[in-house]
Amino acid sequence: MARQPRRSRRTASRCTHGLALATVVCAFGLGNSARAAPPAVASINLCADQLVLALADPEQILTVSWLSADPEESLFATAAAHHPLNYGTAEELLRFHPDVVIAGAYTNSFTRALLIRLGYRVVELMPEDTVAEIETNLRKVAGAVGHPERGEQLVAAIRTESRTIDAHRPARAPAAVVVRPGGFTVGKHSLADELMTLAGMRNVAAEQGLDRWGSLSMETLLRSAPELLVLTGYRLAQPSLANMVLEHPALTRLRAERPTTTIPAAYWACGLPQSLDSAALLQSAAAR
Repeated sequence: MARQPRRSRRTASRCTHGLALATVVCAFGLGNSARAAPPAVASINLCADQLVLALADPEQILTVSWLSADPEESLFATAAAHHPLNYGTAEELLRFHPDVVIAGAYTNSFTRALLIRLGYRVVELMPEDTVAEIETNLRKVAGAVGHPERGEQLVAAIRTESRTIDAHRPARAPAAVVVRPGGFTVGKHSLADELMTLAGMRNVAAEQGLDRWGSLSMETLLRSAPELLVLTGYRLAQPSLANMVLEHPALTRLRAERPTTTIPAAYWACGLPQSLDSAALLQSAAAR
């Protein structure tokens, strides 16, 4: 038998690190939906977790994945820490008896298949590479958790934000390059590239023919003469060979000569309403 939603006095803040859209997301935490008994929800994917945390009432949420409570990975880490965490196994999920499970399309296939076979409702989300796909997943999750109106509000906020960003595009598109730990960057057909384009930036890696995620050699990076360097600041406090790449002398000199900004990796790891704030940050950095 499907479990009825658990009610409690627990209230978890949904305030996020986003900028323009944070007010819309946080406003949902001010009151419960008037509908009776919305479904009890479990999530087993980092990106799904954050959409659930943005759209569902706190008392609806039975469990979210462990990564969502990690501030290096998640914009909703504070809110996620108020809920039991899971590692995506079927055994964990079965003890919660959720009415609906939100999962990524590539999340543990065994878990998804077993839950479906046992009669659980599993909603699968494709990764978001475009703003339109963020809107699609927002609506899908909002409907699954019983709050479609919240999805529509966030879609409207995204479109308002997109128009504002578009209105502030620079007259001449500056060449920008993303430098991630290990020398990795972002190319075409990625959410980061779409947001860079929305901000009015030329993505150096995309112009070099890189598709999605990959790397640029230091020589290629220097020859491209980027006008804006974009770092992702992932786990900088933890010594690693990947972060040592960011200390390359040539890159250090380039950072001293060019405008540089940091977009936390969590803004681009998942397609969220707050992801659009990265475009506004890029515009601000390019204008310096």
